[in-house]
Amino acid sequence: MDILTVRTVTKRFGGLTAVSDVNLDVRDREIHGIIGPNGAGKTTLFNVISGAYAPTSGTVTFNGRTINGKKPHEIAQLGLVRTFQRNAMFPTYSVLENVLLARHLQAKQGLFKAVFASDRKQRAKNLERALEILEFMELIDQKDTLASSMAHGHQRILGIANALAVEPKLIMLDEPVAGMNPTETALVTDHIRRLRDDWGITVVLVEHDMRTVMGTCDRITVLSLGEKLMEGLPGEVASDPRVIEAYLGSDEWDL
Repeated sequence: MDILTVRTVTKRFGGLTAVSDVNLDVRDREIHGIIGPNGAGKTTLFNVISGAYAPTSGTVTFNGRTINGKKPHEIAQLGLVRTFQRNAMFPTYSVLENVLLARHLQAKQGLFKAVFASDRKQRAKNLERALEILEFMELIDQKDTLASSMAHGHQRILGIANALAVEPKLIMLDEPVAGMNPTETALVTDHIRRLRDDWGITVVLVEHDMRTVMGTCDRITVLSLGEKLMEGLPGEVASDPRVIEAYLGSDEWDL
């Protein structure tokens, strides 16, 4: 069953067509990669799906509801949440406070109320859920650590934990292992798999690290020059002549 469907989506900026007539089907509880050379339209497609851009034409359907034209926070409240390449966290707050803030702010509460919630029952419920998320993401031992002082890989994991605070059905990850060493990459990709395997969350990711994409994703969609080139299993994608040609001469294609 598909949880996310993109149909004939086009996005133009003046005379530039960044995405042209793209179709995409993401199945429930899968890790789906979107790849392509620089300028392929990956980030633009991400922005259209998450509500940052309205499509010029076409439709985006999430969990049976048309979402194109909705604002990002409205889409997030439906269960589709996006993280960004930069670490999605509140750097001057502790790890636990980060998750609590993410949970409160998603409910459209102000910053003061997020930190000093007066509803004791709700505050206890939020704390219990935040601790559960940190336990799941293996950050519980760092719950009192200042977010800005965490290692790079753990900051990325905290960004995912903040997204989990919104109770998503689908998480979109924008280059989740960018700038990481092999140890950090392995740590983050392990947590991405656990989102699917243990909590049943669908993951869509854009990533330049082909080794990570091929080793993590169930299916992959390839974009080139704003158009969909192909979609298939990792092995099918890696051996497809069109994909090899699209990446020819690029240091991104390093398996």
